[in-house]
Amino acid sequence: MKIGFRKPNIKKSIKARTTGKIKRKIKKMTNPLYGEKGMGYISNPKKAVYNKIYNKTSINAFDVFKKSKNSFYNIFVAFPLFFILLAIEIVYYCYKYLFIGITWIIKKVINAVKHEKEEGDI
Repeated sequence: MKIGFRKPNIKKSIKARTTGKIKRKIKKMTNPLYGEKGMGYISNPKKAVYNKIYNKTSINAFDVFKKSKNSFYNIFVAFPLFFILLAIEIVYYCYKYLFIGITWIIKKVINAVKHEKEEGDI
């Protein structure tokens, strides 16, 4: 589960903005329950619970700047918060992939040693 900033996806953002009212109106005409509150829990409860938790634990990177039009807030709170959380996320992923790389190398060395022993015994 993602915690922290969601990575902006321009392709999905454009898709969401260009899917128009007509498509939603057609869906509403064919399915009277379309778009009603709480229908996600009925149609696919597992997905609905996952999305609820995901949206509560992650933040859209651009919403930090939309909170206030006050320039004082943006300069002294939003920008530093954005960069601090971004730095934490970068450090987290560096250590994560460093750990994965080290374990992969150790596994390869162990397998090579085992293979060498087996060939020496034969």
